[in-house]
Amino acid sequence: MSRIRLEGLVVGQVDGGTEAPPDATSAREKENLRRAAATALENGLAFVDRHGGDWARLRVRGVLGATPVEACARTIADTQNADGSFAVLGLSEGGAPGLTAVQAAGLDSSGLGTFEALVALSDLGMHHHACVEGSAVFMHSIQLEDGSWGAPGLSPDARVFVTGMVAGLLGRTRVVRPEVLDAAGEFLAERFTPERISGRNWEALTAFGVFFTNVGHDQADSALQWIGRELERGHRMRIYEAGLTVRTLLHCQTLAVPGAGLDPFLLLADLLGEQGADGGFAELASGPELSRVEPTLDGMLGIIRLCESF
Repeated sequence: MSRIRLEGLVVGQVDGGTEAPPDATSAREKENLRRAAATALENGLAFVDRHGGDWARLRVRGVLGATPVEACARTIADTQNADGSFAVLGLSEGGAPGLTAVQAAGLDSSGLGTFEALVALSDLGMHHHACVEGSAVFMHSIQLEDGSWGAPGLSPDARVFVTGMVAGLLGRTRVVRPEVLDAAGEFLAERFTPERISGRNWEALTAFGVFFTNVGHDQADSALQWIGRELERGHRMRIYEAGLTVRTLLHCQTLAVPGAGLDPFLLLADLLGEQGADGGFAELASGPELSRVEPTLDGMLGIIRLCESF
């Protein structure tokens, strides 16, 4: 059953919808890459089934289209508390990139769970689900006076990632109050510099990228040019592996960040090359195989999105 679905999702696109390029070799290369992508999705599904929990196994099927995303969203909504917060879903123990920065920002379990819920709903394309309104109310209730999220005793730099991510994720919805985003925007704009996102600073690069992509701000156009160039440079220089590069794009909900000249075909080829023989991604991650489940889900979602783009 999964094989049929994967072929329809990835390989089947070769024959329909997109205009074939004039170079026949290019067409064959794309078809071959899509076939490799379909196999990679099958292997990734098997890895998640072996090492992931019930929630991860449900979500991977939502990503693949084997389970309605509405069912996945209902599962998340069932963990929501009366104040709009959510229970922790387990993205952190699954090795999701950036979650250590969220924990370092000093969010308690309710804040962390709400952050995870917003990320999971966004990945499923369910950021307009009814439960998101409650999460926006809750996050507003714990927003600090300076517009950030996290523990007030920590340095502002420690709160950049969670603030950019939360504001950007909420900015994609229709339920957040403008003053929430305005306050977060002031906090982030004061701290954005090209130097802050250069080098091995994936968290800052991603946080600013998600915010400026999804929230209207006077600084957005110029900031995104720097962010796009740094993301492309980081990938080409292998500062960031394809998996991390794709995760940034997935968080931003776009494959075309201004200033970045990333080719989806080449990025997909790089991403497929990072999958391990066991079907999982992040082979070099320390810890149990469970810590590779979220990177594997990221890789699978990236494969699907990249295949849809050519």
